[in-house]
Amino acid sequence: MPVLPALGVALVAAGVLAVPVPVQAAVAAEWTQPGYGAEDAYYNPGESVINATSINAVRRRWTVALPEARERCARAAVPVVAGGRVFVAQETGVSAYQAGTGRLSWRFTWPSPEDESTPYLAVSGGLLIVANQDCQSQSDPDGTVRALHTGSGRLAWTRQLPAPVESLVVDRGIAVVSGKSMSDTAAVTGLAVSDGTQRWQVTEHASAGVSAGGRVLVSRVGAAGTSALSVTTGAVVWTKKTAWTGQAAAPAGDRFFASGSRNEMVCVDAATGDVLWTAARKASPLVAADDSRVYRSMGNRVEALDALTGRRRWTVSLPGQAGQPVRAGGLLYATVDGRRPLGILRASSGARASAGTQIGAIAGGNVIVTGGWIYALKGNTISGYAS
Repeated sequence: MPVLPALGVALVAAGVLAVPVPVQAAVAAEWTQPGYGAEDAYYNPGESVINATSINAVRRRWTVALPEARERCARAAVPVVAGGRVFVAQETGVSAYQAGTGRLSWRFTWPSPEDESTPYLAVSGGLLIVANQDCQSQSDPDGTVRALHTGSGRLAWTRQLPAPVESLVVDRGIAVVSGKSMSDTAAVTGLAVSDGTQRWQVTEHASAGVSAGGRVLVSRVGAAGTSALSVTTGAVVWTKKTAWTGQAAAPAGDRFFASGSRNEMVCVDAATGDVLWTAARKASPLVAADDSRVYRSMGNRVEALDALTGRRRWTVSLPGQAGQPVRAGGLLYATVDGRRPLGILRASSGARASAGTQIGAIAGGNVIVTGGWIYALKGNTISGYAS
C-alpha cells in the first residue's frame, strides 16, 4: 500500500485553488470522527471563530480536486480533521491535506480500488483509523481495519476481520467495529487503537457507532433487546428488552438519544438504561445534540427538542430536503437538496442566520466546522472556507 509524500508539490500541480487566508483562521482545530466525537452528536463545543456575527464574512479559501480511479468501489466521503490536517476518503484511497492551505501532506493508495468500499475514518492517539470491507463478494465480504500514522500516512497496523465493517466508533483507546453478512454472524468487536489487537467481541449484536461516557450502545440481532457495553472490556453495563437504535449521545456522555420501534425518539440514561423521556413520532437518523437541545432533520424540516424533556423548542421549514444537522459556534448547519444553499440557522431559535450563498449547495452529507474553518465536500472536491 504505497504512501506518496507531498514534499515540494506546487499548488497548481496538486490541483489546489488557493486564496490568501487571514492569520486568525490559519490553524484548524479538531473533528476526529464523523459526528465530531464518540458521541456522534455532530456538535463542536469549542468553535468560537465562526458565529452569527462572522458567518457572512466566510469565503472559499481553497479547493482540491480529489483523485479518481477508473475502476473503483469507494466514493469520496466527508472528512475528519486533526493535527492541522484534513483527512479525506476518496476513490483511490485516503488523502491528507493541510487544513489551512489545502496542500497535500500525503496520500495512501488502495492496493485494489475496485475492491475497497468507502471507509469509516477516525483519529486517535496519532493514528488515523480506516475501517472498510471488500466489494467483490456479496455473500461473504471481509472487513479490514488499518491504522495510518497521521503525520506521514505510513501503515502502523492492519487487522483483517471475517465480517464486513458497517460501523466504527473510537473511545478510550478502543476502536469498536460492527458488521454481519449472509455468511458471518453479527458481531461487535473492540480493537486496541495502539496495535489492533482484539480486546473483546460480542456476537449476535450490532452497533450504530455511538458511545456515551465509555459505554457503547448495541442492539440484539433477530430479537428485541438493547445493551450498553463497556467500550474498554465489552462487559455488559445494562440490558433492556426493547429495540433501540442509537443515533447520538449527549456531549456530557450521560444520555443516549435513540430511535424506537414505534417511530419515537427515546432519551436513555447511559448508566442505567432507564428511559428519561420519549417523544412520539420524532425518530430520525439525522440527529445532533448539544447541552440544551436535540436537533432532528425529517423531510424539509429541522426541529429542536429540549434535551431534558423532549418538548419541542422550535421547528423550521427549509426549501428542500434537510440533511444531517451540525452544531457549532451558536449556529446550526444543514444541507438542503435541490441545489439549494447550505441552511444556516441560529441554534437557540431556528431563525435564519445566513442565506448560505457563500458556501453554496452541498449534495448530501454535512459540513465540518472547526477552528474557524468550514470544510465541505462537493462532488469529488473538498473545499475550505474561512473569514
